[in-house]
Amino acid sequence: MIDIEKIQKQAEEIVEQFSTVLESFEIDSEEEYYILDTKNVLREDDISKLDTSFKHDALKIAPKTKDDYIVVEKSKWSN
Repeated sequence: MIDIEKIQKQAEEIVEQFSTVLESFEIDSEEEYYILDTKNVLREDDISKLDTSFKHDALKIAPKTKDDYIVVEKSKWSN
């Protein structure tokens, strides 16, 4: 049978020992070391360009349209 109290006591001892070891290190908080060069990997924001011919072409090939919208049957799109 698993003794939960024994496991909790052992876990607390491990955490305490680990904390003691960490406290023994002297760390200068002003020095920072990076393994990789830091780069901005985000793309530049561009102004989006609207292709008006896409809407015209889509409406032209749609089986049914109304007031510049494509009309579909709901039963074919839902469960």
